[in-house]
Amino acid sequence: MQQSDMTSAPIDWFKQRESLRRSHFSEIWSKSVPQVFRDVPTYYRKGNIVASFGIWELWVWQFVRSINLKPADHVLDVAAGTNDVGIRLLRKQPDIRVTAVDRSSEMQRHGQVLAKRNQVQIESVIHDVHELPFADNTFDVVTLQAASRHLQLDKVFPEIYRVLKPNGRFYHCDMLRPAHRMVEWSYLRFLRMAVALTASIFGSSEASRNCGAYFSDAIHHFYTPEELSTVLGLCGFSDVRCKKSVWAGMVGFHSARKVVSE
Repeated sequence: MQQSDMTSAPIDWFKQRESLRRSHFSEIWSKSVPQVFRDVPTYYRKGNIVASFGIWELWVWQFVRSINLKPADHVLDVAAGTNDVGIRLLRKQPDIRVTAVDRSSEMQRHGQVLAKRNQVQIESVIHDVHELPFADNTFDVVTLQAASRHLQLDKVFPEIYRVLKPNGRFYHCDMLRPAHRMVEWSYLRFLRMAVALTASIFGSSEASRNCGAYFSDAIHHFYTPEELSTVLGLCGFSDVRCKKSVWAGMVGFHSARKVVSE
C-alpha cells in the first residue's frame, strides 16, 4: 500500500498505517530511541541547529508564535525533552503554568537545569506519554513538538484529547513527509547526511550513530501535513488547521480543539 493511499475507510487507513509503523519501528522505539535520548540531552538543541543548518530555531520560533495562550492557562508539553518549548512559552506568557511529561529522565533532568537557568518553573513528570498520568479534562493547552515521529499516534492523540479541557487547544509541530516524491527523496537523503555529520561533530554514542537510517525511515513512513490533519479529525479533534507547512510539507504546524457536544 502506498503511503498516501486512503482507498479504504479513513479509520481503517489510520489503523493500517499505525500498524505498519509499529511493525517497522517497535523495537527501535523501545530500545534504540531511549538510548539516543540518554546520549543527547546536553547538546540536543545545538545538535538540531547543526543538523538543520540553523533552520531548527526558525521552526521552534514559528511554533511557539502560533500558540494562543491566556492568563492562568495550564499547559501540558508532551514529550517535552529538555523543556525548550515550555521555557519559551513561559517567556511569552509568564502567568501560565507548564507541566512537562517525558519518559526520558535524562532529557528532563537537563530540562530542569535549563528551566532554572532561565528562572522559570516547570513541573516535570517522568512517564510514558502513550498513557498520560493525568485526569480527564485537566489542561487548557497541550503541545507536542518534534516527537510524534517516534510515537504511536493512535495511542498518543486520543490521550491528549482526553486530558484536554472542553474547548482546550492542541498544538503540534514536527518534521513530516513531503507530499512531493522528489522533495521527499532529496529531503531524506539530506537528513541521513545531516544526522551523520551531527553525530560526528558531537561525538555521539554508537546508538545515536546507528539511528541515522531510522530518522529518515521514520519520516518516510509518517504522514504528510494533509494526512495528519485527517488523523487529528479521526482522533476526535475539531477545527483542525495546518497553519503553516513549509518547504513542500517538510515541517507542519497544526492546531486543533476539543469540542464536546452537550
